[in-house]
Amino acid sequence: MALPTQVNGKARIDYTQDTLFGPLARHVECQVSVQRRPGWLVLKVFQPLPDDLQSAQTLVLALEGKRTSGVVKDRKRLSDHSLRLELETA
Repeated sequence: MALPTQVNGKARIDYTQDTLFGPLARHVECQVSVQRRPGWLVLKVFQPLPDDLQSAQTLVLALEGKRTSGVVKDRKRLSDHSLRLELETA
């Protein structure tokens, strides 16, 4: 069994939101902490971050030359004003 790996750094996040007019694509660059598990990714996004990131449905993360995509399954604002996202990866 592989242990989860944690990576910290500045990442580009491309994300989509569902709206009444269809999906809306957005992107942001911010500091993150990523913990990878087989089939899952736990992403902690630090301030400053856009308010609408919390309502993202899908996400592509580019960090350290690697791109990972996933579907947001859970989201939570933390007491330090960061955002914790759990992604199911393919």
